[in-house]
Amino acid sequence: MRLQEARVSDKRSKKDSIEVSSQSLKDELVAIKDRLNAIETIQSISNALVVKKYVEEHLKTKDAIKIMKECETPRTRFHLQSTFNYKSGAALDYHLKPLREADLLRQKVEENETIAFEWSNLFRRLPKSTIKAILADGN
Repeated sequence: MRLQEARVSDKRSKKDSIEVSSQSLKDELVAIKDRLNAIETIQSISNALVVKKYVEEHLKTKDAIKIMKECETPRTRFHLQSTFNYKSGAALDYHLKPLREADLLRQKVEENETIAFEWSNLFRRLPKSTIKAILADGN
């Protein structure tokens, strides 16, 4: 029953959503996101060794590493909770919250209003070999 409750919470509540119908506003939002992505990319590339050390300092537990591996593809709370057999949302949050606070994971709202977690650009922009080495520690 608890997992069914978690599935309901994967959807964004309607009262929090804003309808944007102006194409010019949508275009500006896309441009802002593109600029932020470029800044995050430059930051990760130019500071790759510092970012790698930062990531390693925040991935100290096997649970953190497992969650990061799983979130290479956007994953919902329900998916993470059921995949790793967490008994409650609070148990999942115990491991998820530090990853979000460290900017290793970010929330993504899908077109169907589902909230998912995925790698942040800071983490995603590290060299693939570095990501593979960091995440291999959780095996």
